[in-house]
Amino acid sequence: MRRWVVILGLVLLLPGSVRASDGKPVDRVRDTLESALRILNDPALQGPEKKEARRQQVRRLIASRFNYAEMAERSLDSHWVKLTREQRQAFVALFGELFERSYSRLVLNSLPDQQITYAGETVNGTRAVVKTVMVDKRGDRLPVDYQLQRPKAQWELSDVVIDGVSIVNNYQSQFNKIIQTSSFDDLVKKMRIKREEE
Repeated sequence: MRRWVVILGLVLLLPGSVRASDGKPVDRVRDTLESALRILNDPALQGPEKKEARRQQVRRLIASRFNYAEMAERSLDSHWVKLTREQRQAFVALFGELFERSYSRLVLNSLPDQQITYAGETVNGTRAVVKTVMVDKRGDRLPVDYQLQRPKAQWELSDVVIDGVSIVNNYQSQFNKIIQTSSFDDLVKKMRIKREEE
């Protein structure tokens, strides 16, 4: 009996994030969306003058939940192995910025006006898919699936599939076309221009 008390005591002393790491993939997605919604609805972050502060908080949240390194590698497919360590680090940072902006534009920014329905999860070893449906005030439905992986203790988001279209796969198709017709350096240049436009 005493042994179980000691073990329980150790578990309770662990940080919340460690205890939560054993949660279901759907819990990870739900917490991410609810956290984003709290930021977007925060009274202290409303108004045009607070737009950048609001965006920075959303950016930090998304970066902490998505595995940008793994996503960036998949987006480059076979071209990844040809890059130097420095090129990879710079690309991951740039990819993360563009992904966050795309995901915010396509999903997060409309959260305050949407109802989210969680339509189940499928777990296959260290990978999972969580299905959600966004329903707007007119009743229009948009399926948004989240792909996750668990390389260590905690589930990490690794892609968003909106109405059947994967953001990472879409990037991969575009990136591959640019590299094949031009070069990796030209791809990075175009990505930086795109970042400055948004």
